[in-house]
Amino acid sequence: MERTRCRVASARRPRSRVGDEEAMTAVVEFLSAFVLFLVIVSAFLSISQLKLGSNVAESDRFDQMAIDGLERLTDSKGHVVIQVNGSRDTANATDDWHLLNASVLLLSNYLPGLGDGNGRLDPARITALANVTEINLIHGLGIQDGLSLNLTITVMSSLDQNRVGLELFADGSPRASATRGSTASRTLYMGDEQVRITLEVHDAGRVPSGMRITEFMADPSNGPPEWVEIENPDGFAVNITGWSIAQPGAFSMIGSGAIAGGDRLICTGNALTQYNPTAAMMFDLHASGVLGTGGIDTLSSSSDTIVLGYTLPGTALTQVAMSVTWDHTWNIGSNQSMTYNMGGSPNSATNWTSAPIGTPGW
Repeated sequence: MERTRCRVASARRPRSRVGDEEAMTAVVEFLSAFVLFLVIVSAFLSISQLKLGSNVAESDRFDQMAIDGLERLTDSKGHVVIQVNGSRDTANATDDWHLLNASVLLLSNYLPGLGDGNGRLDPARITALANVTEINLIHGLGIQDGLSLNLTITVMSSLDQNRVGLELFADGSPRASATRGSTASRTLYMGDEQVRITLEVHDAGRVPSGMRITEFMADPSNGPPEWVEIENPDGFAVNITGWSIAQPGAFSMIGSGAIAGGDRLICTGNALTQYNPTAAMMFDLHASGVLGTGGIDTLSSSSDTIVLGYTLPGTALTQVAMSVTWDHTWNIGSNQSMTYNMGGSPNSATNWTSAPIGTPGW
């Protein structure tokens, strides 16, 4: 009996070694096939110049700027430190940046936060974005110099169905020619409404402002000066530095400060006698000879040209933003202003409407 058990045991050992060898062979074959698969995939990706995962540092940087910028814009009420005679007035720093006008904010250090302090959006602060220039918003949000942004704020849901889809703000540089960019969106409550804020950061460069001439007075009577009204139709404020008014034989920079989005300013030959019913921002250009003072006329109602231009910083190159040329066929009457109808060529009389005295600043 002992000999029989030994023979059975000795017969089982060879079968165990065979099983182990077969398992080892299967593992080796699997690993070999997997390694070959990785080699093929790596070769394909190398040829296609692709990478596994988000390993493009430049794209990650844009993603982070968009996300961080949106958080800074929406997570707080914002903060402002005003510049007084070139020095930061930190003692009077405040969260109420939205109460300051565009010219004051232009020279200040600030973060234009849109929050109300309770996790919701403040409509007054959204409205005040019109006093913020794009470059100041870029600095306030900590976005890299040289980059551009586009900001859109839209009502997504409201008890008033007429407000659904309403854009509360939309401006910035388009991304059409960008090589890199990233977009971040966030939906928050503003009162009972849900509002979506979308911030896009890209490298397409900033486009020139849409500043334009909207009305002018070429032949005032009884002593008032000649004047030209200029509108900023954009959402963001515009730095006036670099903008100019010219006519044949005369040229003048308008001045300094900033004009808020949607606002109008008046260039006049005499600020003391200028009709200004809305207390609009006003610049006196009498010294340049571009506009008549009331006692001396420079524009001719029968034939003349007004040019709105922008001089690029650090250069002598002036770009024409808008030019208006008229002749005797326009029949511009005495004390009649001409208002642009915002359509068609500004050099056609059919696109202008005359009115007694005019509406400067409206």
